[in-house]
Amino acid sequence: MAIFKNCIEHFRGKFSKNYIPAQTPKTYSKKRVLVLDLDETLVHCEFKENNNFQHESLLKVIHKEQEYKIYLRTRPHLHKFLLEASRDYEIIIFTAGYEAYCEKLLEYIDKDRLISDYYARGSCQFINGVCFKDLSLLDRSMEDIIFIDNNPNAFDRCQDNGLLIPSYLDSDDDYCLLRLIPFLKFLSKKKDLRPIIQHVHSYEKNIGEALFADPQKTLEIQQQAVDEDSLSEDNVVKQENDITDLDIKHKKTQTHFEPVFKVSNKLRSATLFSG
Repeated sequence: MAIFKNCIEHFRGKFSKNYIPAQTPKTYSKKRVLVLDLDETLVHCEFKENNNFQHESLLKVIHKEQEYKIYLRTRPHLHKFLLEASRDYEIIIFTAGYEAYCEKLLEYIDKDRLISDYYARGSCQFINGVCFKDLSLLDRSMEDIIFIDNNPNAFDRCQDNGLLIPSYLDSDDDYCLLRLIPFLKFLSKKKDLRPIIQHVHSYEKNIGEALFADPQKTLEIQQQAVDEDSLSEDNVVKQENDITDLDIKHKKTQTHFEPVFKVSNKLRSATLFSG
């Protein structure tokens, strides 16, 4: 009977619609690690219908017994980027969005399961309204990690690993991900990926131009009214009593991580960056 139950659980998990858990670090021991932000880096989402925003998909997320509509648009060339990057890198998402929101987006953008794992809001630290993403949670060597985000605050504790990418809203003429592909191939051959900015300068000197074209460097995001119903990084407002074990624990990985911080009364999230 025990064997029968184990078989049922095995096939139930195998064919579940839920996002596939991460592999153990040993599986990716020969690969470097590419950590990617989600909102305004790989996708742009809005939570209210906007006639000026041409979304490609409408997703629905259930969070705390409430349904949210997500109007989503992926950054151009996203699938090609993930496919090419996965050849040399273990890909991990690190977002301040809620876990349910992150998982729903990954189900849509990563149908080929090229992304090994994700870290959501519960893995972030919020101090005085600033979001910090601690790469030590990954249990990987820092010399093997490149972290791409559209907000420089995310690199505060890992500046040598950070690469700032222009924010994405909805432009069809965005080639940032496409331009990253040869750079990541170039970077993967380095013994130590740090400091990233030094390798960027070396790469730009070799190709004779900037990694990101000048028009893409000056992308600006207009400040919009805060949407309190947002599940993404655009707005992170959480009271102390709103933090749950589900938020704090990283549930998706098969490796074991102990919480590296405790939520105190002095720590609370506030409105996060958009761009």
